[in-house]
Amino acid sequence: MMTKKEKKRVPELRFTGFEGEWERKVLGKRCLKIGDGLHGTPKYVDDSGIYFINGNNIVSGKIEIYENTKQVSEKVYKKNEKEINENTLLISINGTIGNIGWYNNEPVMLGKSVGYLTFPEKPSFEFHYLNTSKAQRFFVSQLTGTTIKNLSLKTLRETSIYIPQLEEQQKIATFLTSIDTRIQQLEKKKTLLEQYKKGVMQKIFKQEIRFRRDDGEEFGEWEKKSVSEMFRVTRGNVLSMTKVSDFNEGEYMYPVYSSQTKNGGLSGFYNEYLYENALTWTTDGANAGDVNYRTGKFYCTNVCGVLLSDEGYANTFIAEKLNSITRKYVSYVGNPKLMNGVMSEIVIEVPSIPEQTKIAHFLSSLDTKIAVIEQQIVGMKEWKKGVLQRMFV
Repeated sequence: MMTKKEKKRVPELRFTGFEGEWERKVLGKRCLKIGDGLHGTPKYVDDSGIYFINGNNIVSGKIEIYENTKQVSEKVYKKNEKEINENTLLISINGTIGNIGWYNNEPVMLGKSVGYLTFPEKPSFEFHYLNTSKAQRFFVSQLTGTTIKNLSLKTLRETSIYIPQLEEQQKIATFLTSIDTRIQQLEKKKTLLEQYKKGVMQKIFKQEIRFRRDDGEEFGEWEKKSVSEMFRVTRGNVLSMTKVSDFNEGEYMYPVYSSQTKNGGLSGFYNEYLYENALTWTTDGANAGDVNYRTGKFYCTNVCGVLLSDEGYANTFIAEKLNSITRKYVSYVGNPKLMNGVMSEIVIEVPSIPEQTKIAHFLSSLDTKIAVIEQQIVGMKEWKKGVLQRMFV
């Protein structure tokens, strides 16, 4: 990561009291051991085993275990155990590249897409350094492979980093760790709020929680209705993504929703709209059956179904109620599908429109709180990214 013509190795942003240039070091000499996981497929066990992780299990500085994460027996784990401990950093080196995570001393078996760097002491400074855009760009520049990209162990061993004296390292690491702790607190707060919303929704759906009229009186009994009784069932139009803007600007003010899973299905913005205040659902693909309430005017592509109502059924409550059962109606023969005809016949139990409105307002208030926290998380991460660029050489 050095240029032929060296410039003075000092950071743009620095704590008071520190001076002098940072020193170039090579990871291969900083680490006790650099290696990767098992090259091959182990024999899996159904449960109560040791998790077998790959690069996609390294997320936001830690090991993330998913429902589909495989497990191996303790015997297989012991046979392939690596030299990792609390001073080890993990890095994704195959497919997903450059995600850095701490090994937390919980037994896991590493797959070949996980590299490990074991240091003589806790590498707090190195963890943050390897997350800088400079280090990440270097990793990308050294990738090999065509279809699937790889980061070699040779590259890891030869990676240069620049470090200050120990006291300054510790100061930087402590500061950045405090930012990470704040981000983790916000993420935990968001998770707890999402779990609370999910739990409350289940109680509402089971009618264990009921809302009352403004005068304190109870609402009437819920009724069973089919989707076609509540909505006009249609779908969006074909729209070339080359005509869609990435930004909400000028006449391109109307959100375009499709079957994609990123950004809640938002594909961009267009200068025309098709619908207003309606429900959409994904008709095709892995996300088939996903239902969302769309506020305001919007455009919808042909891989989205649309539910239109003039009577007030298009609201957050109905969207969540349908979302809780629509996956059961998806056809998984070939490409997953939930077509208009099937959606039209789905029957759900619903309260009166006034009670739906109260429930929808309550759920929307929770969604707003969750969205505010999400924005705080995004803002903190962006701020940290800018700080990283300025605090490291």
